Amino acid sequence: MPVVHSASRSMRRRPADVLRVLVEVSAVADWNPALSSVTAPPGPATIGRAYPIRIRGLVGGHITYLETGPARVAYRLLAPGADELGEWRMDRVPGGTLVSHRMEHRGAVLRLMRRAFEPVPSWRLERLDQTAGDARAG
Repeated sequence: MPVVHSASRSMRRRPADVLRVLVEVSAVADWNPALSSVTAPPGPATIGRAYPIRIRGLVGGHITYLETGPARVAYRLLAPGADELGEWRMDRVPGGTLVSHRMEHRGAVLRLMRRAFEPVPSWRLERLDQTAGDARAG
């Protein structure tokens, strides 16, 4: 049985601006606090391709994008003792976008640390919101 964590945040961003940040796999470590690096060329993620990652500079693994549609981005992150199936949903609302992030955790390490991961969806959403704003301003 997976451990599930989720959160939502209303952002004063266009869905396209949020999507652009989510699928720019080479820059995911810039706003995802769990990752210290992702090895990928610039540009949108290729569905089904496994991109090498480093988690907190210590553990190697990979992230694979499963879907990159305009309303939903899904991925799977695998590392020793960790299996995260995640999704981002974007719904247009007055004044911006409601973004929801859900993570399903499997694996011994993630189960042991389940309480530590409770705030992670909110942290990711906060940093995603900031990054999407910075990207639009730039």
